[in-house]
Amino acid sequence: MPIPSHGVIITAAGSSTRFHTSDDSAGNLKKEFLLIDDRTVLYHAAEPFLYTPGVKGIVVTYPAGRFEETELALDNLVYATSIPVVLVEGGDTRQKSVHIALQHLLDMDLGIDFAAIHDGARPWVTTEVIINTLAVANIIGGAAPVVSIHDALKKIDSEGMIVGHLERSATVAVQTPQIFRFPQILEAHRKAATTSKTYVDDTEIFIDFGGMVGASAGDRKNIKITTPADIPEANRNRSI
Repeated sequence: MPIPSHGVIITAAGSSTRFHTSDDSAGNLKKEFLLIDDRTVLYHAAEPFLYTPGVKGIVVTYPAGRFEETELALDNLVYATSIPVVLVEGGDTRQKSVHIALQHLLDMDLGIDFAAIHDGARPWVTTEVIINTLAVANIIGGAAPVVSIHDALKKIDSEGMIVGHLERSATVAVQTPQIFRFPQILEAHRKAATTSKTYVDDTEIFIDFGGMVGASAGDRKNIKITTPADIPEANRNRSI
């Protein structure tokens, strides 16, 4: 089966609030700019997409005032191939940033069938995960990589008391990239923007407005960096 044409959104406009430590009193440390094996987290998150068959363009979101740092973090990826890699200033929430980036993909007029949305803080994504997710999305309309959960799952109340037990076999952890038919995902985001609901991720938005999302095989190594402990091999004080 041929790999469908697609555009990619790499989200890197967040503030990395949960990553900040006591020695980062200014709040300037951004996890996507930290180095792993002499390349930034953002570089590693974006690179596999650039060399995936069927890719037509990549949009990277960045926080206000940090264009130069984001461009530097991408290093030569901006110029490595003929595939356009463009930077777009994001919004004050991830949902708004994705909406802005989806609109930019439309304006680029790439002729794409799908849009892949990936966290810029997931540097260990593989081409295999991307292609597998594209394959499921091509059949169903939307797809997200998932992994099983081994821990017991409990529901707690506002006071921290366990009040329920969730069925583990029917629960999975969702990763990115999440891939959807385009421009259906853009239309879903436009509708979501008119509501007061705060969405967890893009699968929820797509499903809420009529889409279907299948589960593809994820990778346990494809973790999202949230705290310094998530990158044990990196120098946590080192960034570009």
